[in-house]
Amino acid sequence: MRFAIEQRLRMIDFLLAHYGWVNRSTIGELYGIINVQVTSDFNAYKELAPGNMTYNGSTKRYERQPEFQRLYE
Repeated sequence: MRFAIEQRLRMIDFLLAHYGWVNRSTIGELYGIINVQVTSDFNAYKELAPGNMTYNGSTKRYERQPEFQRLYE
């Protein structure tokens, strides 16, 4: 896995752990990447940690699930 991708996945994990949610615009703005790449990062995170988050369409963000476990320490 490329270093840049891993850093973004670590940020997704961090934000879920500490705030309980994360959205596409936050990651896109932090790293200066387009929505297509952000979507790819969220998909990669979901593959690595399938039970950690779900998308809430009404708030348009990914939210931490009760069974959440940190992927990165």
